[in-house]
Amino acid sequence: MKIAIIGASGFVGEKIVDEALSRNHIVEAIFRRNPIVKRNNLTLHKMTIFDEEIFENVIKDVDLIISAYNPGYYHVDQKNRYMDAYKVIFSLCKKLNKRIIVVIGATSLIQYDGEFVKNGLVYPKPWLKALEGPDLVYDTYKDDKSLNVTFVSPAVELIDGVRTTHYAYGTNHLVYDKNFESRVSVQDLAHAILNEAENPKYTGSRFTIAYQE
Repeated sequence: MKIAIIGASGFVGEKIVDEALSRNHIVEAIFRRNPIVKRNNLTLHKMTIFDEEIFENVIKDVDLIISAYNPGYYHVDQKNRYMDAYKVIFSLCKKLNKRIIVVIGATSLIQYDGEFVKNGLVYPKPWLKALEGPDLVYDTYKDDKSLNVTFVSPAVELIDGVRTTHYAYGTNHLVYDKNFESRVSVQDLAHAILNEAENPKYTGSRFTIAYQE
């Protein structure tokens, strides 16, 4: 499969690239900042998605787009930047009839007490501000039937750990372990995303993952 990965040099995107290459997919890596190690089956595109003509040319022949887009936690206007970015991304997905998997945050998931994560847990203020963007994107596009989209929300605590492949799935509610903690490694998140890429089960909806042991 030929996969375009947006935000390919970020915390999440980098691991998605690694996972996709480990499964012998061809990757078109779209990024702006951090360097990416050159490897077989990997083409690097250091660019901005807001150059729509170039962006369209990169994605026009791919089988799937995976977006881990993030303008940065300290962007001066994260919320609107997210919306502007996904207007571009989703518009081209519709135009080119592309399937897309979109990584958003955990703040719009529901806790065991019925409260949204963003209303019940304490995040650093810059994180909460930054996550307003993905929440708005999800709320705006979750019911758009003209999009072939799957949204992915990680656990509350997303760590740089190891790839265990032992995690549980949920949809709109947080998944907890026996200590009522919600956590998963970014490596396992990438594993779940590539599983969905290869065997779609959540098209038109959302899934989340976390450890239960």
